[in-house]
Amino acid sequence: MRILYITYFMLAFHPETSAQKKEEIKWILGIWKIQGRQGMIAEQWTVKNDSTLTGKSFFIRNGKDSSLRETVDLAFRNGSWYYIPTVRDQNNAQPVSFPLIFLKNQEFICENPAHDFPQRITYRRIKNQLFASIEGRKNNQYSKQNFDFLAE
Repeated sequence: MRILYITYFMLAFHPETSAQKKEEIKWILGIWKIQGRQGMIAEQWTVKNDSTLTGKSFFIRNGKDSSLRETVDLAFRNGSWYYIPTVRDQNNAQPVSFPLIFLKNQEFICENPAHDFPQRITYRRIKNQLFASIEGRKNNQYSKQNFDFLAE
């Protein structure tokens, strides 16, 4: 009986549903762009359902020709967040899971040490800017690529 009361107490005062947890990462929602010499990279983040946000990354050439580069699910599963990208020309177009190891305010870090490259992915929002990076070991050398987006 005592266990029942403890369980009730924990549920009554810590009711974190997936919908509530999604609120802590909604800052990523929107359209984010990087203008480069050869075209534009755009990421669009939307709500997929009560426990998943979805992102799509496009390369836009000449302001009109676009190609989908990757899709990403940010999924809250079994009490944890996962960044799950699917890239057309990598991993046989299969999704790869990166558990979030850090999430605070408007920043997260996720890692998958077993993945070939990258092993770490980070996102941080500051006002109307979104800073993303991929990093890890590639061909036995450390490599990092930054993506500095502006809100549309």
